[in-house]
Amino acid sequence: MKKLIITIFLLLLTACASAPAVTKAESPKARFVFLHKNGFYGLLDENGKEIVPAAEYLYIDKVRDGMVPAFTKEKEFVFLDETGKKIKDVSFYDINPLYAEEMLGVTDVKTRKWGFVDKNLNYVIEPQFDAIGYFVDGIVGAKQGGLWGIIDKSGKYILEPQFKDDELEGYDQGTLVISRGGKIRIVDMKNAKILEAEYDELYGMAGNKAVVRKDSSIYLNSWENKEIFLMKKPRGILYSMYRNSIGNNRFYLNYKEEGEKEEHYTIFDIASGEKICDIIKKNHDDEFDENCNIKERPYYDEKALEENEQKKYGKYEEVRHGLYETSTSFKQNGKWGFLDEDGNIVIPAEYDSVSPFYFDAAYARQGERRFIIDRSGRKIVEIKPEWEGVDELRYTIWEYYDWELSGYCFSDRSEYWYGRERVEKRIERNKSKK
Repeated sequence: MKKLIITIFLLLLTACASAPAVTKAESPKARFVFLHKNGFYGLLDENGKEIVPAAEYLYIDKVRDGMVPAFTKEKEFVFLDETGKKIKDVSFYDINPLYAEEMLGVTDVKTRKWGFVDKNLNYVIEPQFDAIGYFVDGIVGAKQGGLWGIIDKSGKYILEPQFKDDELEGYDQGTLVISRGGKIRIVDMKNAKILEAEYDELYGMAGNKAVVRKDSSIYLNSWENKEIFLMKKPRGILYSMYRNSIGNNRFYLNYKEEGEKEEHYTIFDIASGEKICDIIKKNHDDEFDENCNIKERPYYDEKALEENEQKKYGKYEEVRHGLYETSTSFKQNGKWGFLDEDGNIVIPAEYDSVSPFYFDAAYARQGERRFIIDRSGRKIVEIKPEWEGVDELRYTIWEYYDWELSGYCFSDRSEYWYGRERVEKRIERNKSKK
């Protein structure tokens, strides 16, 4: 009997040892953001299940590196992770929409000063600045006492504050360009001095060099102070550029001579300033490469296209092609569905209205019911009557949280730049719709 008990005990131990380990299920990730009629935003997972109720956030935006910016009912910014939970119990008065080189500009709630945090929301540079830009090449513009200077990632000034708002003209790969007294000057940031050479106009940046004009000649110059002649200024128009780069080593200037209709494109080597070739494009949309090869815009035979459209889609009452992604909706017997690229039905015509597909999701309505569907026709989300709408929470690959904001590295354009004003305006628009 004793031997039998021992044997049973050993069998139980073996069974326990061989049993599969219980793994903790992953939390569902947010895929959609919805706006409730109460004015609050919430989050849905990929199956349309509500994982963040519409009760705390006045706005939620796109995801970058697992960070979801959200604006609370206390009118402060926090960051959620991909499951809708707060990354850290910390809030900010404002945030810079540009997240560059793993550094995000934020404003302290109490002091209203700007500093920088990492993606874990830990301060890398303590809040101390009146305004900031975004990091490029390990440096950034920072404003104190009404003047701009340049700091590195430790928060130390490379160039002490000395530039006014309207003096900072451009920056690229180590070369800073300023405007003083109506003249363009280049800054040697390595040695913290402004170069003596003066120019009349800045056309843009090419690599780490500025494309500038002095009298009637166009030059390349940089903080290394090696002036390279490019060409005589045309008597017509020389178009300004931001960065007309071709590959890594060349750039172009485009211009139109006085009295001419065609635009000239002259390609130069960035390092030497050597002229590579001249190109006159027949069509504005034609493309060319760094070896001066022109890829002409395909010729479209409109009559043939119409005949092909009629052959492929003529049996339907109406056909609409999506603008941003490949999606073709069709109308049949008063209802809408979707076709593939060959004109085959992939989603039957069963909806009263549909939108084009965008990020693999489209809106569809059946009577009073509204849905978000995928490309197979599966109803992912049924939009509740109390919701104003649902959008896909896109995971942006860009360096910014997309609030239709833009700006340059060292400009003080807070009216357009930062998140707070933009979000508050959007909240006001949501209220005005009711």
